[in-house]
Parts: sequence; structure tokens; C-alpha cells
Amino acid sequence: MLSMLTEVLGAERQGMGLRDPETMLEVWVSRQDGEWMIVQNYANGTSCIVAMGEHWEARLAGPA
Repeated sequence: MLSMLTEVLGAERQGMGLRDPETMLEVWVSRQDGEWMIVQNYANGTSCIVAMGEHWEARLAGPA
């Protein structure tokens, strides 16, 4: 999955967080065209893309 995201799609990980003790979610974004993917990683080593879209806009950290 990592090779496909970075080498084939040119994506970079923009963030990650635990969904539960066994599952990590990551947001990947392609700098070339703004396409984004949410990847779900399981503790057993499997991963899958659970959502994808276009026109990603990063939000700067700070007060809401």
C-alpha cells in the first residue's frame, strides 16, 4: 500500500489517528492534483482505502 500511495500516486501522508486500539486511520494527499485518500490500517498488517476524493484543502493549525 505504501509503495502504491507514494510511488504510483505521488501522495504524502498528511495526518493520522487511532480509530480504536486495533485500527489507525491515515489521510494521504497527492500534491499533483489534490486527490485524497483515507487509509485504514489494522493491527494484523492489512490496509484498505476506505474513502477518496478530490480538491483537498489543508487547514492551518490554530484557533477555530
